[in-house]
Amino acid sequence: MKISNDLVVTIEYTVKDKQGNIIDSSDDNEALSFIQGKGKVFSGLEAALMGRSSGEQFSVSLEPEQAYGARNEALVKQIPRERFNFDDQIQPGMKFKTRKEDRVMTVTVTEVTDDQVTVDANHPLAGVSIDIDLVIISVREAIEEELRSGEVQDMDEIYSKEIH
Repeated sequence: MKISNDLVVTIEYTVKDKQGNIIDSSDDNEALSFIQGKGKVFSGLEAALMGRSSGEQFSVSLEPEQAYGARNEALVKQIPRERFNFDDQIQPGMKFKTRKEDRVMTVTVTEVTDDQVTVDANHPLAGVSIDIDLVIISVREAIEEELRSGEVQDMDEIYSKEIH
C-alpha cells in the first residue's frame, strides 16, 4: 500500500543535525505512528513519505522551515528580573512556562544580569537543518476513530474492547 493522506504510517527513525549529532531516535523510544496528512510530523517528512511503501528505507534532508521552523528573533525578550516569581538563582539554560493569550509556551533563559533576564521562546532546534534516516515499518488504513480524532489508536486496546 502506497502512503497517501489519511493512512496510518509507522516509521523507525534517527534525526541528526548537519554535524551528524543524533537529536532523536526511535532506538530510544517506540516506533512512531501517525496519520499521514494530519500535520503530526514535520511537513517535509510528510512530503518525502508520500507515495512510498512499507519496507522502504531512505534518508531525507529538511531545511528549518520544513522541520522545527525558522528562528524568530521576535521571540527573544528581555524581562525585568523582578517579574520572575522565583526565589532561587536564575541561570542560563533554565526553562520556564509562560502564558501568551490562551496557550502555554516554554521559554529558555539565555542570559541573566542583575536586573534583566533574556528568554527565548524559539524551539531549541529552530533554524537548524536536519537529516532523517528512516524505515517505513507499516502502512495501513485508519479506522473511523483515528480519522475523527486525528490520533493513532492502540489496536491491541481496540481489539480487546471488541472481544469483551
